[in-house]
Amino acid sequence: MAETYLTLTNKVIARLNEVALTSSTFSSARGIQVQCQNAVNESIRFINQREFNYPFNHATATQTLTAGVVRYSLPTSTKTVDYNTFRIVKDSDLGNSGYKLNLLDYNDYINRVINQEDEIESTTTSTTHTDSVTTITVASTTGFDSAGTIVIGNETITYTGVTSTTFTGATRGASSTTAASIASGVTVAQFDRGGVPEYVVRTPDNNYLLYPFPNKAYAIKFDYYTFPSDLSAQDDTTTIPDRFAPVIVDGATAFVYQYRGETQQYQLNMQRFEQGIKNMQTLLVNKFSYLRSTFIARTGSADIRAL
Repeated sequence: MAETYLTLTNKVIARLNEVALTSSTFSSARGIQVQCQNAVNESIRFINQREFNYPFNHATATQTLTAGVVRYSLPTSTKTVDYNTFRIVKDSDLGNSGYKLNLLDYNDYINRVINQEDEIESTTTSTTHTDSVTTITVASTTGFDSAGTIVIGNETITYTGVTSTTFTGATRGASSTTAASIASGVTVAQFDRGGVPEYVVRTPDNNYLLYPFPNKAYAIKFDYYTFPSDLSAQDDTTTIPDRFAPVIVDGATAFVYQYRGETQQYQLNMQRFEQGIKNMQTLLVNKFSYLRSTFIARTGSADIRAL
């Protein structure tokens, strides 16, 4: 049976010889019961903060790229990302194979190829469109050519004129693409270059960008580790495996004693908690078969000149 927020809280309450909660009284807890609830979440946070790469927090993200968009955000639950796992997903319809992206240092990107971002004009649609309309309504056409080509999703559209907020005389599904309905608020881009990305760059705000920027809606995958949200409902469960529930309870009990100013009991339980975390790290993380060098080789100038 999976350990729930209720069962973990009651195990802490039992150690303190207090009145247990039920599924119906959990939301109306009072006094020491509330302290035990808070301590369970504090214990779980403490465990997750002590190690970046717990396997039970591992996740794989799939991101559909947007033509003409260089910079992307990581999932909001991200704790740390393995940038060496970024890869393009094979897509026969788009004509690209699957392969691993190379890692490019942000300073090298700034010094050598950031000008790719100057080659893109972008706006967003301001209403929905069917797959046959010939006027595309957007937030603004400032910076776009008076006649030319735009890309929305995987559709290429040519147009013959502009107003301040529309592209007129549109030919849908140009360049052997397929006309499709268009939602409001999607990116409309104009560019001359782009392609299938070959490099991923970690940005200073701990997100990522791609070089070259995508010219189609390719998909990428990468591995990352999450920082789970606090437990809330009585039947919520933690990502930490049930066999480590005693570690959570040790930590929560220590924190309750700390709240109450019982220093000796706090120290005894905290020692057990710390040892439990060390055992988790030994069992789950520090295995020889998973050890590898963390040295990141800086991309040489010769490699950058070849971009």
